[in-house]
Amino acid sequence: MKFGLSPLQAGSDFAETIRECENAEAAGFDSVWLGEHHNSRTLYPTPLIGLAAIAGRTQKVRLGTAVLLLPLYHPLAVAEEAAMVDMISAGRLNLGVGAGYAPEEFAAFGVSIKERGSRMDEAVPLIQRLWSEDKVTHAGRHYRVTSATVSPRPVQRPRPPIWFGGWVEPAIRRAGRLGEAWLGGPSAKLDEVAACVRLYREARTDAGRDPDAGEIALMRYVFVAESLERARALAGEPFIRSFEDTYFRWPHPIVKRPAGTLTIERLAEDRIILGDPASCIRQLQRFRKELALGHLVCRVSAPGIPRDAAMSSLDLLTREVLPAFA
Repeated sequence: MKFGLSPLQAGSDFAETIRECENAEAAGFDSVWLGEHHNSRTLYPTPLIGLAAIAGRTQKVRLGTAVLLLPLYHPLAVAEEAAMVDMISAGRLNLGVGAGYAPEEFAAFGVSIKERGSRMDEAVPLIQRLWSEDKVTHAGRHYRVTSATVSPRPVQRPRPPIWFGGWVEPAIRRAGRLGEAWLGGPSAKLDEVAACVRLYREARTDAGRDPDAGEIALMRYVFVAESLERARALAGEPFIRSFEDTYFRWPHPIVKRPAGTLTIERLAEDRIILGDPASCIRQLQRFRKELALGHLVCRVSAPGIPRDAAMSSLDLLTREVLPAFA
């Protein structure tokens, strides 16, 4: 199983995000990932711009968007910006895309949320063409392109891999039909994720693709400390605020906020990797076994967790947890 890092993505100092990514590369992480939300205290809004900055300060670690909200943008702009990041990074980009689910984000961009699925279906094949063909012309329901050539081309051949986020059946079937991987976000519990994985493999089979060749990736909030009590004390409230501000703030297709007062014990159950190194290893082993997980993206930083505590957690994760999966 490969490990990625989703670094701190909030505040006014992006230098801290870059430092986390440099540390992740030095510690042996395989990838770093930036997400996208708007009007958010938890995530920055423009992941490809952030990855371009990180590309200049790293050498080997892969760079991913987890996920870029594709329906909000014109496919030609995404194809060009992603190709630039792939060039700047010498071929390290994974383009993770998703349809989005927050009504206020679509309203801000003047895009109908009802069109998000059809925009995805049209945009992804168009991006794939733009990365590989010259003078692309396209006249579709949502997008028009006339004699467009993306230059420079992406470094990766035949193109950068496209990973798909998404929770509802049409989104997961789209991932099985068009993508190299399905990437589950941090909000769902294990049984909810497992149902999506089964559907993804079924969708690949229905599309005439090898069901076992598609990567299963998952993002989780992770905090490792000397004890479970210490982990809860340091990360509990910040993790609760992050979920309240992001995943429980908007309607979600499968994830529902637990009723009543939210405690870290209730939030973490089958959802967050939290505790001492040995217990975190056991939790991760369970996720890997039940999902045939190929890539785990860890988010150890959140607004409110002291920087030294986040760095200590990352150190314990890399020294005492990750070697169990080497």
